[in-house]
Amino acid sequence: MSVAVTLIGQSTVCIDIDGLVFMTDPWWGSFEFLRAVPLPVDPEKIEPIHYMLVSHNHIDHWCDRAIRLAQARDCEVIGSISAVKRAHKKGVKKINALTPGNSVNCNGVMITAVPAFHPFAKDAIGFIIQQGSVTIYFSGDTRYHELLQKALTPYSVTIAMIQVACSTYPVVGKDGMDMEAATRFVDEVKPQIVIPIHYQVKGKYLTKQDLENWSIRAKKIILLNGVKTLIPL
Repeated sequence: MSVAVTLIGQSTVCIDIDGLVFMTDPWWGSFEFLRAVPLPVDPEKIEPIHYMLVSHNHIDHWCDRAIRLAQARDCEVIGSISAVKRAHKKGVKKINALTPGNSVNCNGVMITAVPAFHPFAKDAIGFIIQQGSVTIYFSGDTRYHELLQKALTPYSVTIAMIQVACSTYPVVGKDGMDMEAATRFVDEVKPQIVIPIHYQVKGKYLTKQDLENWSIRAKKIILLNGVKTLIPL
């Protein structure tokens, strides 16, 4: 079995599992002024894309151009209730709305929704992606929470793709994981490999040096935008 990942930007990642390609939180072409790092490739020229996994219906995680691409390519959209509802309204035929605990079999790869804790997206979810002995966790946009740890307890996480930067608001506080919370995640969930994501928009941007200086108790892989990286398993 082989797993290769390509960071397109922010939380948009292509995960290639033995030729089956999942694109996570697809965002491009709108609200580009928020992006701190230019897109390295045109996402609409990436082939193949078999599934789109959408953690929640926010502007830096889901866009109309991705929805149109899913429709044109006949991709299946799997995600939160509001994200999938939006795709359905715009004509996507293959859809699957998940809530925590729900699963769908994607040609032998099992996708399971786990809780996410976002103060501005109550239906947000994360994903467990499983094939054989390999388990990938994709956090989407979430605070770290004891209920998230509980939900992940049954899994032995091989690769954790986790948010490492977030915004802070009056009263509400942080809307996701920063490096401190992500470090706690690594300490408690104990993934074998950690891939940081969600750090490439203005106001929550981390440099490569920031990521290299991040000390955690797991193997850390920092992706280069647009570069397909084979993950050692």
